[in-house]
Amino acid sequence: AMDSSVSAQLLVAGHRVARMLEARLQTLDLSAGEAIVLATLGERALTMGGIQGALHIGASTATSLVTRLERAGRVSRRRNPEDARSIVVELTEAGREVSAAAALAFDELDDQLRGGEPADVDAHRALMERVASLSEAGT
Repeated sequence: AMDSSVSAQLLVAGHRVARMLEARLQTLDLSAGEAIVLATLGERALTMGGIQGALHIGASTATSLVTRLERAGRVSRRRNPEDARSIVVELTEAGREVSAAAALAFDELDDQLRGGEPADVDAHRALMERVASLSEAGT
């Protein structure tokens, strides 16, 4: 049955985590997708391609997330001085503040998910590493 498929459960769990995160981010007016972009940028600038690669999202998803963040004054976009064909995205001062608040929300949710069971977290990490290595192998 579909509900016993690990891959199906992972997809559903991803949506559940996104909703739990969004509940914590309500006061910041931030979606889970926007929060993960802010967290990924952190203290470094990334190209649009870098954001797509880090989050395994398509160009249109990356563009819409960055556009919303830019409109809210949380990131800025500029031409890449090293390659004029690409765009560099970085946090603004306001973006840094929101990113720090989002990082706290991630930490709180992580603590809740951990539930005092380190073995569960270790098994989860191993599974996430397996997913990452399979997806990088292009499978």
